[in-house]
Amino acid sequence: MFTNFRKETSERSDAQNWAKQSLIQNTPFHFDSIEGCNENSKNVATHMMERARVDYDGHDNMGLDDVCTAITQLEGEDVLQRKINFAKAFQLNLSYVLYNDETRNVWLYEFEDLKSLKFVQSFETFVAFSNWIAGIKGWKSTKGFREIQDLPLFDKELRRAGTAWPTNIDCFVSDENNQPIGILEFQNADTISVRNHCNNEFFLCKQSYTNQYGYPAYHDDIRRWLSQEILRLQSGLRLFVITWEKNSEDYVLKEIDSVTFPDLPYAKDWAKTNRYKALMHYYSNTRDKKYARVIATEMQSYNLVYDAPKMDIKINRPPLSGKQKTFPFIYYKFKYKWWEAGNGKVISDAFIELINP
Repeated sequence: MFTNFRKETSERSDAQNWAKQSLIQNTPFHFDSIEGCNENSKNVATHMMERARVDYDGHDNMGLDDVCTAITQLEGEDVLQRKINFAKAFQLNLSYVLYNDETRNVWLYEFEDLKSLKFVQSFETFVAFSNWIAGIKGWKSTKGFREIQDLPLFDKELRRAGTAWPTNIDCFVSDENNQPIGILEFQNADTISVRNHCNNEFFLCKQSYTNQYGYPAYHDDIRRWLSQEILRLQSGLRLFVITWEKNSEDYVLKEIDSVTFPDLPYAKDWAKTNRYKALMHYYSNTRDKKYARVIATEMQSYNLVYDAPKMDIKINRPPLSGKQKTFPFIYYKFKYKWWEAGNGKVISDAFIELINP
C-alpha cells in the first residue's frame, strides 16, 4: 500500500521569475509545468510524465481507484485535468510515476482521463527504470551528468544508472476552461541583460571555445530549439518565449512562427560541420552578410514536418532565403520589446493582447 504521496522535483525554483508571477496574478490563464517530457530519436514526443514519491509497506494491495484519488488530492483536480488535457494535445495519455526511495521500487501508471487510471508496469530498481527511459528515448547519453547535491535521491540514482529523468516542460498555458492554448518558455537573461540577448545569436553558434584537441569549437542552441519545435508541431499549440531578468522590468515577448535548422552532417563530414558552424559563428557575431551569403549558397537547412504519428524532415537546398524562411534561423510571428515601447504595456497586458488580439 502507498501512503504519504509528495512531490519532489529536479527543477530549481522559479520564485524569482517576476514575469511568470505577473502572468499568474494578472491574467485569466493558468500556467502549469510538466515534470518530464520524453522525445525519442525519431523526434517525436512519446511520454508526458508526472511523478510522486511514496511510502510503501511492501504490499501491492492498493486499488486503482484509491491510487487515483491520492494522486488527484496531491495534484489538485483542476491542475491534474489540465495536465491530462495537455498530454492529449500530443495524442498521449498522461504518465504518472510513483517511486519509493527505501526499496528503489518504481510504478508506472497512465491517466486516460481524470477518473480513469490504468497500471502499466512496475520496476524493481531505479536502475531498471533508468534503462526503461533509455529504451523509450532510443538512445543513451555518453556524457556524464553534472552532480547537483540538492537533487532528490531518485534523480541522483537515475543519473548514476546512465539515463536521467526526462527534461521538463517549463510552462504551458491553459484557458479558463482548462484547455491548453500554448507552450511558454522563460529565458533568464541575467548574465547578458534582456537588451543584449538574441535567441538567433546563440542558435547560430555565437560562443566559441577550444576543444580537447586544441581546435576551435562552438556552442549552439540547436538541440534545445529542436525540442521546442517538436513540441510546437506535434501539439499544434502556439509557442511563446519571454526573456526577462531579475533586476529590471525589461522584457521581450515573442511568438515563434517556425525554426529552420542548419543541416549539419556531423560524423559523416566533420570538416563540413565545423565549417558550417564557423560561418554561423562569424555571422552571429558580426552580422556581416558575406558570411550569410556563403551559408545561403553552399549549405543546406531543414525543417521538421509533423505527419502523425511521425516527424519528417524537409531538406532545403541552396540558395537558402530568409524571405522563404529556409535560411537557418528562428522566425517570429510577433515580437514585443518593452524598453523600445516607451509607455508600453506591462507584461500581463501584452500577453493578454497576444492571446486575444
